[in-house]
Amino acid sequence: MTKEISLDTPVLEDRLHPFFIIAPLWLTAFIVSCQLFIVSPLLPIIQDELLNRTPPTDFALGFLGTAYSVVLAFSTLIVGPISDRVGRRRVLVVGTALIAAVLLLHGVAVHYESLLVMRALTGMATGVYSGSMVAFVGDYFPYKRRGWATGWILTGVACGQILGMPAGILLANAYGFQTPFIVFGGLMVLASAMAWWYLPQPNVKYDEVPFSIPAVLRTYATLLQSRGPCAGVVIYFLLFASLGVFLFFFPKWLEEDVGISIQQLALLFVIAGIGIVVGTTSGGVLSDRFGRKPILIFACGALTLVLPFVTFWVRGFTSAAVFTAVILILGAMRTGPIMALLTALTAHTQRGSMMGLAIASGQLGLGVATAAAGWFYEHPGFPYNVLAATIAVVLMAWVVWRLLPEPTEA
Repeated sequence: MTKEISLDTPVLEDRLHPFFIIAPLWLTAFIVSCQLFIVSPLLPIIQDELLNRTPPTDFALGFLGTAYSVVLAFSTLIVGPISDRVGRRRVLVVGTALIAAVLLLHGVAVHYESLLVMRALTGMATGVYSGSMVAFVGDYFPYKRRGWATGWILTGVACGQILGMPAGILLANAYGFQTPFIVFGGLMVLASAMAWWYLPQPNVKYDEVPFSIPAVLRTYATLLQSRGPCAGVVIYFLLFASLGVFLFFFPKWLEEDVGISIQQLALLFVIAGIGIVVGTTSGGVLSDRFGRKPILIFACGALTLVLPFVTFWVRGFTSAAVFTAVILILGAMRTGPIMALLTALTAHTQRGSMMGLAIASGQLGLGVATAAAGWFYEHPGFPYNVLAATIAVVLMAWVVWRLLPEPTEA
């Protein structure tokens, strides 16, 4: 008798190995990070190659990040509660397929307006996937192993920096800025096939309340009225705000003010990727051993001491490489502990909604920050980007210390 194949059942369900659980999530993290972060170093190329009569301003370019983030936020708010009801596997398979399709469509973006639409659609597709990925880790792995699991999955982000970003920059220089997005779309087709082929449906209880707008709003209201989930939402906002206001124009500042070449910039992304590998793996493992809050407070405190000095210390490629490595290690140390902690703040039946709310908050923070980053960079100058990022990191450390609980198991 032939076994039925569906979105609810992996093709190789009887032969699963932990590697096959991590692999599609890792590959998707790799591709999503590439397509997101490559926008920043490609801004000068995008500005030159778009066919608009007048090249878009730096302020307008900042909205390429804002469009992605704001639409992602709304998308994940809708999909989070859906995943609580239909299961994570189905949402992950559909989400990866949507990301693949939209990335391939970047090939038709030749004007600023069409590129803005493509970035918004990519945000929508990524929102379908992102919250359910973290919730899936929470459903599948025990709490004491979630830091390890998220750390390894997030090394995909690092490998995107080491391999995908430099390759994408070189492809864009040779064949146009659309080319890397098309290549990433092809890789995402493979990731979607792997998700459908391998990922199981975790054996946890899901929300039996029928999906409706009032039910979703009640769930979100309940979460926001609870101290732990509300603090988690604020932390995600501040995390992504600190990243967006600093990193979105950091490569452009390195090129225009420090004199870093495009080839040196590609090498800096390799160094940044190595820093992310070190930060995500060490942060995840250390938080499994010592707790999420101590690692988060340490990383934020160290960032606060280092970040304000970027415009004084970075004078050439060597100092830029050292600073980039340190910042990315400390920044990446925060991601695994945050994700692992957030999965333990609610019951299984609300985990998708919790992650949807947190990620929406984070993307809202990223969208606001990238819009503000363009204004800071164009008018007062990059030091104000640095100042804004430092303030966000300090506020994040305070919220972790004063408002966020340290769960023991969930």
